[in-house]
Amino acid sequence: MSKLHQTQQTFYINFRTAKKELDTLLAADAFLLPATDLIESIDQKLAALIEEVQNAKVYLAPYDQRAYASQVDQLTKEFHALKEKAVPKSKFAFSTRNRKSITNSRENVADSSQLKPIRSSPLVSDLPGIAVHQLQRLEGKFETVHPLPASTSMLMSQISNCIIFVPSSTSFSSVRVTNCTKSILVFAGEIYGPIHLSRVTTSTIVVRQAHQFRVHESSDSDIILGETGGRIIEKSDDLIFAKAEFTDANDRIIISQFTESIDDFDHPAGKSPNWSTIVEDTTTKFTAKHYERVILLSRSTHDKQIQDGMTKIIQAALSRDIDFAGEDELKGEPEH
Repeated sequence: MSKLHQTQQTFYINFRTAKKELDTLLAADAFLLPATDLIESIDQKLAALIEEVQNAKVYLAPYDQRAYASQVDQLTKEFHALKEKAVPKSKFAFSTRNRKSITNSRENVADSSQLKPIRSSPLVSDLPGIAVHQLQRLEGKFETVHPLPASTSMLMSQISNCIIFVPSSTSFSSVRVTNCTKSILVFAGEIYGPIHLSRVTTSTIVVRQAHQFRVHESSDSDIILGETGGRIIEKSDDLIFAKAEFTDANDRIIISQFTESIDDFDHPAGKSPNWSTIVEDTTTKFTAKHYERVILLSRSTHDKQIQDGMTKIIQAALSRDIDFAGEDELKGEPEH
């Protein structure tokens, strides 16, 4: 099977999964008044699916492009009908996300001093078993994610100078991260669908397991992957990839060169200049020791210890221009 065919098959599977979930959420005949949280959950998922279809135009045949666009258009119409039922226009207009095509421009992360922090909280719809765990507007925080058992997806946005630890006991159908800067995100749990990163800068992302991994409009970041498939980057640069092998307990990792394939939609032929793996000239500042320290902090209940430890890890793991002692810096073996 060719790389193009594998990418297409991954898209088909992800689309069917996302559409099935949206169809369930949109089946609101039983509701006299759909909950606002349900509307927001559908809005987020529909936005992600629209972006996925737009990005897939690069490798889908024209017929498939039209077919999937038609299905998304029908979902959008059903969503608008449900939204009008929840919030009649005569009362007030419900805020709608602007659904424009993704451009080459990078959006700056909003000034966190102007934002009211929102702690980790699930958005639970009125449908049994449907919930989205959400993290928004966090700055300078260490957060261990403990989602409700019903949570199926995770959304993170506007994260700055944070360490977010998602333990191995968690399981999500999808994860979406937008507007993240100078932070460390560790996904030690299972992601049995896609993880999608947008506008991530000067950060470290660790993922143990995901069905698909996509990075969009991101730069100056280290990405350490375990078992992941469908690895795609777009409109991104200065990314350093490394491979991670996790122990059975998921409390330790071994980091090495990344030897698997990555599709760069902006550079489809030849070696991409937008990403590299660890060799003698490049390094991931996030090491196995840092991973273990994150695990330890997640078990701590002492606020000052957590804050001090988090600050040290961020400074060491995100500043590529800092000189470290040999044991704290990871360098890969040169390619032969």
